[in-house]
Amino acid sequence: MPIYNGAAFLRETLESLLGQTYGDFELIISDNASTDETGEICQEYANGDDRIRYQRLEANLGAVANFNRLIGLAGGQYYKWVAADDMCQPTFLEAALELIESDPDSAWVHSAFGKIDQYGTILDAGDDAADGLAHSRQAGHPRIHHDSQARHQRFQGVLLGTSWCFDVFGLIRKAVLDKALPMPGCYGAEKVLLGELALWGKYRQVPETLCYQRVHSKAAGEMATREQQEAYIAPQRKKKHFAGTRLALLKGHLRSVQNVPMSGLERCLCWSVIGRYMGQVSKWPQLVRSELYHEPIRGTSHIPAAAGKQPKKFHSLPHNQPELRQP
Repeated sequence: MPIYNGAAFLRETLESLLGQTYGDFELIISDNASTDETGEICQEYANGDDRIRYQRLEANLGAVANFNRLIGLAGGQYYKWVAADDMCQPTFLEAALELIESDPDSAWVHSAFGKIDQYGTILDAGDDAADGLAHSRQAGHPRIHHDSQARHQRFQGVLLGTSWCFDVFGLIRKAVLDKALPMPGCYGAEKVLLGELALWGKYRQVPETLCYQRVHSKAAGEMATREQQEAYIAPQRKKKHFAGTRLALLKGHLRSVQNVPMSGLERCLCWSVIGRYMGQVSKWPQLVRSELYHEPIRGTSHIPAAAGKQPKKFHSLPHNQPELRQP
């Protein structure tokens, strides 16, 4: 768990993890020099459960560096990142472990997933009012070509398929993750890692909805300016340059193709996927505006429950309203 100032929902997330039906795991928390109550909450839980290892950094390294450093701290056969505000159903690990062990060709697995708001209300991605959600109508669905035998097709499913990247929080084979390159230091870096994972092996998905992404005003996808995104990713970085984010993502995808052993034909097919990725002309105006005027490319929007419907609640959440951090 990479975390920075995540106290608002941290207790609920920790309870959902520690209540898993499969309990043989280690939870490593890397605190990016939080200034709220995150440290106290983590230490409290670490004192009460020897599966938790809590580390606090002296300075905020940024989100990507914190994600990357955790890989080297873990020693298990399987690995999972977890956001400090998301929720897992009690059987998530058990079901994910069963699926990944049933398919030796899979590099990582996840379950179908949904979204909840700050009160635990399940957001309905199938309703017209939910079109602003990052996952939109594709919430919980597997990627296209996710289990294809062909590397370039799985790679295409990440680069040219759905835009969501929540499956980065799935269960990953540690042996595969150790061979993958670190995520680049830019906003959207998880897509580069997912592209490389797809080159190493298949993606599989448990059909039941066993994980929920929390949508709230402090979530990473809610950052409204490029300055906020930069502060989130690399707060120590001072130099800004034209097309930095898009160029870093492109370099990341090219490096991934070079990093994975494959035949010359397969490599050419993967390069052709990158060519099609770059050739999405309809997206160019938005990208140019983003780089010239520092307009953000938003990943997630908070959408309230559809009007006129009784909202569902995530059943593992307590009924009391969590205390939210003030801006």
